[in-house]
Amino acid sequence: MDAIYIDKLSKWHNKIDIINSIIHDWKINVEFIYKSKFKNTKDLRDFVWVICYSFNFSDKLKSRIVLITDELNNNAIEYWSSSRWFNTLRINIDREEENINFNLEVEDDWRWKASKTALDMETMRAHKLRLWYFWHDSIRWRWLFLIIVKLVNRLYFKNSHNWWLIVWVKMKI
Repeated sequence: MDAIYIDKLSKWHNKIDIINSIIHDWKINVEFIYKSKFKNTKDLRDFVWVICYSFNFSDKLKSRIVLITDELNNNAIEYWSSSRWFNTLRINIDREEENINFNLEVEDDWRWKASKTALDMETMRAHKLRLWYFWHDSIRWRWLFLIIVKLVNRLYFKNSHNWWLIVWVKMKI
């Protein structure tokens, strides 16, 4: 897996060249490691946009993937991570016959005093979706579940070996 350290990049790094150098045979397997600070989200969005562009995704799909990335990262930064520690965004794209498999994973440092386990998140998701998934129409208070569940084939949670939380989405394109 290729690694890109967001905090070590200068504004002069060419994101297109970086991404194109790690795409091989219509596949990419990359992780972005970054301090858990909102200032890094723009670079992450830009890299994700470049990846989507390099794979010739439609504008609508690019926008959705950037939204998903932003939502996962913002949740990790806002709720579960300390600005002194690092989060990781992993993207894996490969082709399987006529389909493209797109996997995106955010692993946060889970040092928040009210951090959640994967089981806690699954329980919360089931509760939220059961309560208001079908009738919720506000753009506020949508929570991670409503936004992401409507855009991906699968959303799941996993405890990291570091005792951190991993949020993963899968899409077939």
